[in-house]
Amino acid sequence: MRKVAVANKDKQSGIAVIEFTAVVAFFLTLILTIIDIGMYGYVKLTMQNAVREGARYAVTGQSGLDPDASSNREAAIIQKMTNSSNGLFSQVIEVDEIRVEDLDGNAVTGFGGPGDLIAIHLDCEWATSSPYILPFVDDGTYKFTVSAAMKNELF
Repeated sequence: MRKVAVANKDKQSGIAVIEFTAVVAFFLTLILTIIDIGMYGYVKLTMQNAVREGARYAVTGQSGLDPDASSNREAAIIQKMTNSSNGLFSQVIEVDEIRVEDLDGNAVTGFGGPGDLIAIHLDCEWATSSPYILPFVDDGTYKFTVSAAMKNELF
């Protein structure tokens, strides 16, 4: 009789470990999902700030931030957005995917001329790692657009 009681206790102990593992796995995945959503929010706000700073720089007509020091205004504006993105710019967008449009939605070459009204759009992607979010996003990535519109000064 004593041996049967010990055997049952060992089985119950094993079941408790399995239940604990299942519950911990669920809650850990839930916590990682919350962190994933928080990171997405951080990335989106950071990129919104980067495009706004780039637009503010673009309206002045300056080119001092050009990394090649060749007074290339477009490169200087992209560098300003890169500097303002906390290192996220190259992770969420390719440079050739930057859209610059006038207020009617027509493409503008460069970042517009003096007095032009421009809107800069960055079509970004951020990968998700949460299995709970995968059914709600395409190809496992958050896709979002951040924009800023301003009028160029008479530079």
